Amino acid sequence: MKCFLAIALITVCLLALFCSSGSALKCYTCSSFPCNANKTCSPDQDACMKVDLVSRIERTCWKYSDCDVDIVAKYYATENLKLSCCQKDLCNGSPMIGGSKLVLGLASLLAVFQMLSF
Repeated sequence: MKCFLAIALITVCLLALFCSSGSALKCYTCSSFPCNANKTCSPDQDACMKVDLVSRIERTCWKYSDCDVDIVAKYYATENLKLSCCQKDLCNGSPMIGGSKLVLGLASLLAVFQMLSF
């Protein structure tokens, strides 16, 4: 019985960590640091974009087919930028976000194994 409960708990934790709810993409949207604001993108915006400009870093929803340096440079009226686009929820934020999910998942597994040993 204990083993079944542990397996069920592990399954629920993994599903909660790695499954997204719904199909609309969520992206960070801000031009300041730290960037905590996020929004659900419109259906025609299928990518998250991070643009490193000289004076600031912009994060926003964007159309993946328009993730081109020339198009974005024209939009921001500058030639000096670094661009990255991605297509997962909140992928245009800090790299620490992905790491925290991994740590949370491992901590949950350790807690379950700790419960089983008693």
